[in-house]
Parts: sequence; structure tokens; C-alpha cells
Amino acid sequence: MNVASITTAPSAANGSSRLYARLWRWHFFAAFIVIPFVLWQSVTGTLYLWSERLIDAMHPELRFVEPLAERRLPSEQISAALAAAALPTREGHEGHEGSAGSAEPTAGHHLHHTAGPAPSAPGVVEILIPADAARSTTVLMRGANGLPYPVFVDPYTARVLGTLSTSAWLPGLTRGLHGGWPLGDPGSWLLELGAGWAMVMLATGLYLWWPRDRGFLAALWPRLNRGWRTLIRDLHSCVAVWFSIVLAFFLVSAMPWTAFWGGQLLERVQQATGQVSPAGFSPGGASIEQMTSALTSVDTLVATARERGVPGTLDVRLAPWPDAPLFVMNVHAAPSQDRTLVGDAASGALRGDYGAGDLPAIPRFVALGVHVHQGDFGWPSLWLNTAFAASLIWLAATGIISWWTRRPARKLGAPPKVVTRPPRFVLGIAVLLGVIYPLLGASMLLVLAADVACGRLFGGAGAPGGPD
Repeated sequence: MNVASITTAPSAANGSSRLYARLWRWHFFAAFIVIPFVLWQSVTGTLYLWSERLIDAMHPELRFVEPLAERRLPSEQISAALAAAALPTREGHEGHEGSAGSAEPTAGHHLHHTAGPAPSAPGVVEILIPADAARSTTVLMRGANGLPYPVFVDPYTARVLGTLSTSAWLPGLTRGLHGGWPLGDPGSWLLELGAGWAMVMLATGLYLWWPRDRGFLAALWPRLNRGWRTLIRDLHSCVAVWFSIVLAFFLVSAMPWTAFWGGQLLERVQQATGQVSPAGFSPGGASIEQMTSALTSVDTLVATARERGVPGTLDVRLAPWPDAPLFVMNVHAAPSQDRTLVGDAASGALRGDYGAGDLPAIPRFVALGVHVHQGDFGWPSLWLNTAFAASLIWLAATGIISWWTRRPARKLGAPPKVVTRPPRFVLGIAVLLGVIYPLLGASMLLVLAADVACGRLFGGAGAPGGPD
């Protein structure tokens, strides 16, 4: 994936050379679009990946408690947190016992797979009840700006330990930034376009890298004796190939989180093909009054989950619309241990208990993608995800350096335009991507039109640099 690397175009004497030159030009366009997206997602994704551990280190007095013989009921803990959250408090007053935190808020980035209106008013996003005896209970509230803020409660005494503002609650802030906050759906559309063009960049880059004059294994390692420009080009393309499968998985598995493709198209495909999860999904967001009226049912459903052996931290959610069911899920567990209990918010009666094996193929893949993105496979997965994010930053940096060292002075330095008819397999891949991801397809048509209309502006005359 030779991001934005600029070399002399191959001779246009044959079809393969012309195809190389044309894909080289589109690789440049894709990189031009994608590099800001890559840098943003790599940084915010890495911060989100480590945010819980950072909060543990920064605020141990809020995150950890002294274990006692018996825990208070979830309803008592939640009541204390809701009472604290309802108290007026000045912005930025955080980390003190009994403080109610910021009145800012949450619209977090949730998967769009549940019918009903999206929550907008301040409310209770979710309640995290840990299995770890030394951890506090966390009640996440939503305020006005679309980000969550936590209220921490000692599970043994139901005493409020304190709160953090939305800007200090790193898991919510970094997740929001990673998902398009504060732009809302338009932010998600931009991220979807970035992911789509990253697929174009990956496909064209692999074609440009494919070894034509040396063995496949030899092409996996940079050439150290061919000069600076070739070294930078190889360091760029080899790292891209090493991580290409991981990048492809991350891009495809991220699409279900987007507002347009995930929230509109995928949901319709699932309904049409019978791939809807039987468990459903809750975005949370119930008002304080709604959650208060369901607290007895929370006690019942949480006790049922533990009796049935549901492992890990329990995530309790109630949506704000009338007759919404109560959800109890476990989070940060292995995919095979995923469980969702759905109950009646009024009576606490169990409506369903669903495990990973109960999910159709599409929601199961979506759930796997969530686990991989969050690094839920222990410390090795956290470090591997971090290494992957670092590789993307490396690719952006080396792509820019390679382009800068080869571009003509005072010119954009795009690869030269070559008029040729792409082979059917190339057109087929482009059409397939455009049909599967309509936003990407529409943007490709716009770029093609701009390239035709402004060929000279985009490097139609001359080729920068020299051969490797």
C-alpha cells in the first residue's frame, strides 16, 4: 500500500503499464483523502484503547474500593448516584466525594441496531456493575453535549465516591472523538468516507507493491542498498503489506458503527435476510425518573444474571421510550462468553437470555469486531492494537516523506494522468465497493469527474521524480 509515494510512471507501451499508472494516480488521490482520517482514528483509537487504564492510574480513589463482606443492592447504589447527579454543581468540580459532576454529556457512539428514537435529553446512559470485588460501581449520565460523565459509588456502602466531568472521563471523550463527535451524523459520514477510501488505498497499494521483478518473500523486506528514496518507499510499502489483513478487518468491522451504512443500510439488510439479533440492542438514555421506577427490576435482573453465571462487568441499560425493555449485558469479556439478558422494566420478568451462539452471522461478526477494536483479548491484544495504530501513523508519515522527496518543485506532484480503459476485474472491484458502500461510490464518481475536469490541476502534465 504505497501511500502517496511518487515515482516515475511506467512506460505506457502496454496495458499493464498503463493500468499501473492509473492505479498509482488513484492511490495518490485516496491517500490525499485518507491521511487525515488515518491520523485522527489512530490517535483517538489508541487513547480509547488505554483510557480505562489511564483513569485507574489517575483516579484510584474513585475506581477502587476496600472489599467488605456484603454488597448493597444495585438499586441502592444507583439511587445514591442518581441523587448525586441530580444536584446542581459547577463545571469542573470533579473527583470529590458527593459531587455531582458536570452537567455536560452523552450521545456516545452506539451501534444502530434498535428501533426507536435516538436519545437526546440528559439521562442515564448505562450502569456498570463490576465482578471485581475491589472496583467501584459506575453510573454514566448524559448531559447536553453528547458525552457521558461518571458517578462512582462504593458497592459495599452505597456511598458516592465522586464524579468526573465529561472532559476528564477519557473513555467517553475518546470514544466520542473516535466516532465523529461533536459533528453528530455528519461526523460519522466523514469517518465512513475515510474508511471507504482507505479500502481503495489498500487495494491500489497492494497492486502497486505486488512484486514483478523479484520474489514474493523478497518483496516483504525493504531494500537497503538502493538509495534513500527506494528505502523510504520500501519501508512504507512493506509495513503496509505486513498489516494489510489487519487493516482490512478493522475497516470492514468498523462500518457497522457508522450512522449511514451501519444505521441505515446494514439494518435493512439484516431485516431483509433474517439476520437481526434476537437480543436486540439498547442505547440507554432513560431519564432519572424512568430509571428510578425500574430499580427493583434492575435488582432482579442483575441477580438473575449472576445466578446464571454471566461473567465480567454487567452493563445495565434502559432506553427512554415507553415500554422499553431492560438490558443486562456483560462487557469486555471474550466473544464466546457474551451474554445479554432482556427483562421487563416494570416487573423484572426475564424475556430472554442470549449468548453468542444465538446470534446470526452478521451480528456475530459485528460483536467480534467490537471485541477486536476494544482489545478485549487481554494485554497482548491491547499491545497489538497499539502497534497497528502506530503502523498507520508510520504509513502516513513515510507516504508524505516519499511524496515530498519526489514531487516537482511548487507543484502538487500527483502521478501523471494516463488515458486507458481499466480491465474488467478492476472495474468490477470498483463497482462492488461503490455498491456495497454507497457513500464511497458517490465520492468516487465525484473524484473521477473532478479528475476529468481538472486534469492539469491534478498533475496531468509530466511525471515527478525518477525511477527506483
